[in-house]
Amino acid sequence: MLISATLAVSVYGQTDDANKEYHAKAMAAVKAAIPQAEKDPTRPVYHFRPPAQWMNDICGAIYYKGWYHIFYQYNPFSGDRWGEDYSLWGHARSADLVGWEDLPWALLPMKDRGERRCNSGCVALDGDGRPMIFYTFVPARKDATRLGKREHWGAVPLDDDLIRWRRVKNEPLMAAGMNGVPDSVNGGWSDPFVFRSNGRTFVTFKSCKGLVCEAQNKELTRWKYAGRMDGVDGECPNFFTLAGKWVLLRSTRPPTYVVGDFDSETIAFHMSGAAGVLDYGFGKNPPKDRSWTRGLYATNVFADADGRRVMLGWVCGFKPGRGWNGCMSLPRILTLDKDRRLIQTPAPELKQLRGRHLRIENLNIANESKIIDGARGDTLEIIAEFIGADAAAFGLKVRCSADGQDAVTLKYADGILNVAGTEAPIERREDRKTLKLHIFLDKSVMEVFIDEGRMSVTRVNYPGQKDLGVAAFSENGDVALKSLDIWQMRPIW
Repeated sequence: MLISATLAVSVYGQTDDANKEYHAKAMAAVKAAIPQAEKDPTRPVYHFRPPAQWMNDICGAIYYKGWYHIFYQYNPFSGDRWGEDYSLWGHARSADLVGWEDLPWALLPMKDRGERRCNSGCVALDGDGRPMIFYTFVPARKDATRLGKREHWGAVPLDDDLIRWRRVKNEPLMAAGMNGVPDSVNGGWSDPFVFRSNGRTFVTFKSCKGLVCEAQNKELTRWKYAGRMDGVDGECPNFFTLAGKWVLLRSTRPPTYVVGDFDSETIAFHMSGAAGVLDYGFGKNPPKDRSWTRGLYATNVFADADGRRVMLGWVCGFKPGRGWNGCMSLPRILTLDKDRRLIQTPAPELKQLRGRHLRIENLNIANESKIIDGARGDTLEIIAEFIGADAAAFGLKVRCSADGQDAVTLKYADGILNVAGTEAPIERREDRKTLKLHIFLDKSVMEVFIDEGRMSVTRVNYPGQKDLGVAAFSENGDVALKSLDIWQMRPIW
């Protein structure tokens, strides 16, 4: 799995000196930050992340001609904190959803047009099957063009490897007062997401009360107002079909989902199905400081060659001062259960990373904490199944100190799974006597899938560097650890 940190020049459709200077300065800023980033022992080794600096939303994803492509909002200048200016679209690809090749940046802001940054969006196929980027043009603060409101632009590739891109038009695809978009549209509208229904192509956005526009040509360059649909909230809306239903993902805090039916004639989303939290990592009271928010956010969903719905998201909440910040979540396969609830499971391709394996069966734990011999590390995959507990509380400790006092703890008690301080309510039905935890531990990143993907919690943690043990515990009673599988995980870098 060869990873390249190439930062080569792409074709952007603009060749003026301002854009050339921007690109050169951006490359220099990233290269200067790489040594510090590479020295950080808390940096994940099997999650995708750029060479250095601030990574933001997963703002586009697609499977095309044998490759998985992801695009992400990236700021080469702001160090390891969010910066309001100068973010661009980074690009990477993978043949297997496991190893990732860092590619030349896909979109730079058009400095000659007063573009402050390239905000999030999506990648979709046009009527000829060609990928097309839809993204948000954020104008400079002093730019009075169209009252300074954001616009939505498109770009198309100049090659099948999707390395070089150009703007599809020398004007926006959609803007306030243009193509039927109301003049009164919220100035902060952003994050276009394209979807199809009954042979028609639509797009919706954040921060505009469910506004939906419809494409008027197969090139997807002419659009008109179509209506508004309920349920669109937060940022980065994803709207797609799954098992005959429509699913809407919203990057709220925490991110949420709702299942229902979509009527393309009336542009109505009937939220008649299940609804819930997509990932509990943000907790009930997320901090307001963007550099300290934590968990999964800013998702993008696409279909691969096998028809699977693959979801990718931005993992945030890392400490500053390390030369980097942000990574991509592990790929998750989305399905619906018999009750039409959203299920997330890690992509099976991740099994390629498994190394040395330890398995324990039928371990009884009686009001104690047991260190698991031979289980140590900060890059692990763990599957644990507990059964028949009469203990008041039980669970696992990872990144456990030698004396067992310090750890990242996953503790179940009274219908709540507490994951390193983040609480997730667990449904305990009579027909379900077990609790199954599937944990991916990658340095400071932890992704937890609960009860076969019915729930998930993504957390960023900073335990002691020498705290590497794994322990199982119970409090005030017994619990049976039916099985425990632990794999050492190989790096992709």
